[in-house]
Amino acid sequence: MAIRKWHSGKLIILWAWGSIAVALALTGFLSSPVKDAPAQHLVEFIFALLALFALSAITWHWLGGRESDGK
Repeated sequence: MAIRKWHSGKLIILWAWGSIAVALALTGFLSSPVKDAPAQHLVEFIFALLALFALSAITWHWLGGRESDGK
């Protein structure tokens, strides 16, 4: 099914699970000094950024469909 035709509840679920995943990644990122595991910190930080960018892109695409429908 096209993202533009999604019910808004699907976006809420996506953002809820995405926020939990990002929070867990950032908790791991902030729990120890970078010098202890720099590669792990980089992966956790990049994961958090990519997840937020992906969720924002999906939301942008969904809202773009709403604008063209006139809703």
